[in-house]
Amino acid sequence: MIAHLYMLTPSMLRTWLLAAAACLTLPAQSQTDPATPVPRPVGIVARTTEPAGSYHVGEKITVQIQQGAGATDVVNQVAYTVKLHTAKVIAAGTLNLTNHTAEFQTSLGEPGSLLFTVSGTTASGQNFTTYAGAAADYKHIRWSLPVPADFDSFWDAKLAASDRLPLNPKLEPVALSGEPAIDYSKVTLDNINGSHVYGQLARPKTPGKFPAIMLVQYAGVYPLKRENVTGLARAGWLALNISAHDVPFDLPESEFQKIADTTLKNYTTIGQTNRETSYFLRMFLGCRRAAEYLTTRADWNGKILVVKGTSQGGLQSVVTAALCPQVSAIMILEPAGCGNTAQQLGRGWGWPYWQAHANGPDAARIMDTSRYFDAINFAHRVKCPALVGPGLMETTCPASNVFALCNLLAGPVEVVVLPAAGHQAPKNDKYGETPFNQRANAWLDALKAGWPAPVKH
Repeated sequence: MIAHLYMLTPSMLRTWLLAAAACLTLPAQSQTDPATPVPRPVGIVARTTEPAGSYHVGEKITVQIQQGAGATDVVNQVAYTVKLHTAKVIAAGTLNLTNHTAEFQTSLGEPGSLLFTVSGTTASGQNFTTYAGAAADYKHIRWSLPVPADFDSFWDAKLAASDRLPLNPKLEPVALSGEPAIDYSKVTLDNINGSHVYGQLARPKTPGKFPAIMLVQYAGVYPLKRENVTGLARAGWLALNISAHDVPFDLPESEFQKIADTTLKNYTTIGQTNRETSYFLRMFLGCRRAAEYLTTRADWNGKILVVKGTSQGGLQSVVTAALCPQVSAIMILEPAGCGNTAQQLGRGWGWPYWQAHANGPDAARIMDTSRYFDAINFAHRVKCPALVGPGLMETTCPASNVFALCNLLAGPVEVVVLPAAGHQAPKNDKYGETPFNQRANAWLDALKAGWPAPVKH
């Protein structure tokens, strides 16, 4: 059950408006990978009149569309659609802009989320698409599909097999210029089937025991940045950042590109017809082994182990907490992998898009496999506090599915609703995620000080 549902306060309105102006209008063919830059907007903003984007069932929802005063490429008309649970179109139409503005109204007849898509063509012929969103009574959004009957026994058996394999940690210290107060190392751990976990570890150079944090990565094939862990180490954390792949994290960019184009192209589909061969089996057990490694270190304080991630990293965070009970808190932003079988409920399904690949004679096997790697089915095993940031303008990680996850997590949950956030926001215009990041920092400060997770009530 959710212990707290945190929304934007009026004091955050100005920040939200800036976010909307900066990041809600995108060219039609925008990328959804957070690592890929997206072209700049063309000047159309869509937003609900309720800044938090949160309503009750049956309440009128007004969506305002406006072209910014600084725009030079005129927009005279827009088309809009309203999708329930990011899937079913429940309203659509066209609007003429008067004095650069237009609006439409809708409502929700059941707990859920709405995705608003506003699109058109500027006077110069440039296509654009703008997203916004809303949610109604989201603490009542349910997930009616059952967890597989053998879900827990399957994962318990995998954990037992993993536990029989020594971690065999190998550390390679690396001296960092300009970081005299930090110890930094490359880390390699043994994982199932002869694979490995590759990561980077940083900690304060001073003697002592420290709270630990593990960072897990969003989707893609790319190197890890040292600043992922060095800043946390400077702040007093024992910080481990792991790659999702069985690849050293510091290869040249050209090597990562080659791997992304060959052996790990469409990696989410590797072994997808069987839970024993799915790419996610090695990934998930690798997360658990990395967390386990932190708990074996003499410099861990034995109390605080936080796991934090965005998108694919959010999925991995949920799984890590489900498989490693020593995890004391998770912080997940726009988590992916929620609701792989959402189509059965008439809802949108997102990354890693199991449904999109479930074609031909293997379709049923693929979808059955997906159930064993769905964050929603791990939720009942997550008993630690969780900070969750659903983006209402999401198509990659549909908001209704993320809310359903929040309502299934077994521990206390703080939900930071993000009306101006989603994978569609340009990489450099992530202001819509600011409320979540602020709460994450507050959680980290409290946990590092030895206090309980500050779940808001």
